[in-house]
Formats: sequence, structure tokens, C-alpha cells
Amino acid sequence: MKTNAIRGYVVDRLQYALNPSSVAVIGASRCPGKVGHKVIDGLQKWGYQGKIYPVNPRAEKVAGLKAYPTLREIEEPVDLAFIAVPAHLVKSILEDCVAKEVKIVVIATSAFKEIGRGELQDELTEYCRANELPLIGPNLVGMGSPALNFNCGFIPYLPTLGPVAMISQSGANLLAALGTSQKDHYGMSFFVGLGNKADVDFSEFIAYAGKDDNTKCIAVYMEGLDSPEAFIEACQSVAKPVVAIKVGRSPIGVKAAFAHTASENVRDDAYYDEVFAQAGALRATTWQEFLDVSLALGTQPALRGENVVMITNGGGSGLLSCDHFDRCGLPLKELKEISPSLAGRIRAYMPMFGSPLNPVDISGTASPTQYKGAFMQAMRDPAVDGILGSICPTAVTNVDAVVDVVIEVHDRYRRLGKPFIMECQGGEECQRAIMKLRDHGIPAYPTAEQAVNAMVALYRYGQMQKK
Repeated sequence: MKTNAIRGYVVDRLQYALNPSSVAVIGASRCPGKVGHKVIDGLQKWGYQGKIYPVNPRAEKVAGLKAYPTLREIEEPVDLAFIAVPAHLVKSILEDCVAKEVKIVVIATSAFKEIGRGELQDELTEYCRANELPLIGPNLVGMGSPALNFNCGFIPYLPTLGPVAMISQSGANLLAALGTSQKDHYGMSFFVGLGNKADVDFSEFIAYAGKDDNTKCIAVYMEGLDSPEAFIEACQSVAKPVVAIKVGRSPIGVKAAFAHTASENVRDDAYYDEVFAQAGALRATTWQEFLDVSLALGTQPALRGENVVMITNGGGSGLLSCDHFDRCGLPLKELKEISPSLAGRIRAYMPMFGSPLNPVDISGTASPTQYKGAFMQAMRDPAVDGILGSICPTAVTNVDAVVDVVIEVHDRYRRLGKPFIMECQGGEECQRAIMKLRDHGIPAYPTAEQAVNAMVALYRYGQMQKK
């Protein structure tokens, strides 16, 4: 249902969705393959320190814990109720939640609006709103926070801890992001699946993320936007970048989005461009761009001007980057246009056959010392706004040593507020380099286009801040 504006009581209670002292799992199952069992297993396996109350009228114990016939028979307070029972039983469970004064409810159950049962879904939403009981879902996979060892849902693992809050309508894509987080060190502060978002919408989780100390960037995957006014309000109210990807652009995609999460897309795609522009949210068009851009915005300052210097030991990497910067509307300038003396100062750190244009090609024989000198000259120059570095592993390139140099320069000059992005194109040694750089707060990517997209996003965000 539509949310016209951010509701304070909902934002206040979202803490209980991600950091509850107690969780009741209604529909807890003794069968390891059932959702009601996986939820408890995930809480226990990942180290949740709060109390877990299985609710199952036909069991005395579930997963080694005392089970309760109903929610009302739990003696202690319950912060979060996770509901995994058939759709026709949900209303009575919600009545128990209200009587028990549960802080917030999550409905994992499907078979609501997405299969044509919109009236039932609206009835549940209206009941919860009348009782100021925030409802997340239905038809969702769960939520979690790696900082709190909290994994609540049928989710196989927690992500790597980091700066990005992931708010997703799709459970499948959320799970993909969690896998990417573990594999590629894409760090998250928290994550949540919204499913059909019958009650709690993007806007209130964005507002919550704006207050979360661990969150530096907010990434939103959406299939439908019922409440554009609230979304715009939320994005404008937070002093953090918001990256959004809106799917369901194609005619068949419109139908698929409704069948998946009951998302109704009656507006053309240009409408969403306008909404994102008003909100001050950066729109990504592909999943890879969505991940790459949010990682950069979560770890680096905005790019305040157009003067980007690229330093590489591979001419081909530089040319790919040149062309993509141009396609993205942020063409590189020659060094002499940025700072008259910069080319001469960087020349001291390259062989005669190197190129001091921009990209600066310090050649395939470049040593860690040459990389360090070139990076430091660019970083120290007040006319330079940002640096893009590139490593191409020749037979003489000490990739590990160059990575250490990048980390040293980044840490030493972080106070200047200049974004530093790396591209490492190669094999296993470059994959290890990317992971180490990301672990030190430096966004690093395997292709020129990904690195350029990240820098351009930092520029776009800087222009939004100026406005």
C-alpha cells in the first residue's frame, strides 16, 4: 500500500528488525528443509546473542529450543516476530502480535498480491497500520546485519562487513549480492528484503540507514515504486549517497515484476528518471554497475571537480579508460591543462619512453617506487581532483608491492578528500590485489570500464551535493 510520507514510528522500530533482543519464529519447524527451521538455524549458526522463541503447537522443542504453542504463551517480551505460516493463518498471528505488543513483524509467506490476492494483503496492512505495528513483507527472504551477527531468514550466509546498506525487493538478487560480498569483498552494513512491501517501503529503510553509523552508502533495488513522494523525501533527508536500480523497463519485464513482487509499473521509464533526479539518487542501469558504484560511494569522497589523473603501466588500459570517460561525459584532460608543472614532476618517475599525457603511462617496467612517486605528485597537486590507478601485471611488475604503495599513499593523503580508485586487470594476482585494496577501503575493479563508472558516479554525486 502507498506510503505518503515517512512515518516516524516505523523508522524508530526498524532497529528491532536488525538488532532485536528477542525473535519469535512463528511456523518454526522440526524439518531441516523448511523455512521455519532454516530461520532458527541461521540465527544460531551465525552467532545471534538474543533470545529465540520457536512457535509450533505440535512440538515441544525445535532446534534444541523450547517451543511454544502460540505467541501469546511466551512469557518474555518479543521484539521481532518472523512469520512463516500459510497465508490464511497470518491474520490471527498478527492479532497475537498486537496483543503481545511485538515491536515489528516480518512475513516471509508468499501467496498474496503477487497471485491476485491483493485484498487479503491490503487487509493485513490496514490492520497493522491501525495498530502501529510495522510489517515487512510479505513474500521476502529475510534481513541481517554482519556487525551484529544477525542472520534472520532463509539466507545461507552473512555478507562481509562494510559500508553499503542493501535494500532489495528481490530476494534472489539480494542473495546474489550476499554471495558477491563474500567472494569479492563487497562490504555491507545491513541488508533487507522487502518482498511485496505491503507496509514498510523503501523510504523508511532509507531514513533508517541515514541514521546508521555503519552505513556510508544506501543501495536500493526496486521493481516498483508505489510511493514516489516518500522516496524523494527520504533520499533528500539523508546526508549519504543513494544508488538505485529500477527494473521492469521492458514490456515483458512489467508483467514479470508483478508476478514476482506484485509491483505495478504503470509509468514509463522516463518517469523514474525524473523521480531519481528529484530525489538526488544516482540511477544504475545494470547489476554490475549497481554494485560497483555503491562500493565506490561507500568508501570514497565525492569527486569535487573534473580533473582526474590516471596513472598506469599499461597503455591499453589507459586507452580503454579514455574512451569510457568520454562516453560517460567526463573526458580526461591532458596534464598541462590540469596543472602546468605536473607533467614535469611526474616525468621523474618514468622512463624516457613513458607518456606524461593523461593517462600517464609510466610503462610496463614501472617499479613500486615509480608508482609511489607518480601517485604522490598527483595527489599533492591542488589542481588534481581524483586519481585512477591501474596495474597491468607484466613479468617485472611486483603487484603486491604496488598494492602496498597504493594503500600507503591513500592512507597518508586521505585527509585531502580526493577519491582514489584502482583497476587491476589480470589473473589471480590481480584478484588478490583487488580484495586487499577493498579491505583497506579502496574501491578496486578488474576492468577499465568498471573503474571509470565508479569515478564518474563520484563526480555525479559531487555535482548533486553542489546543487
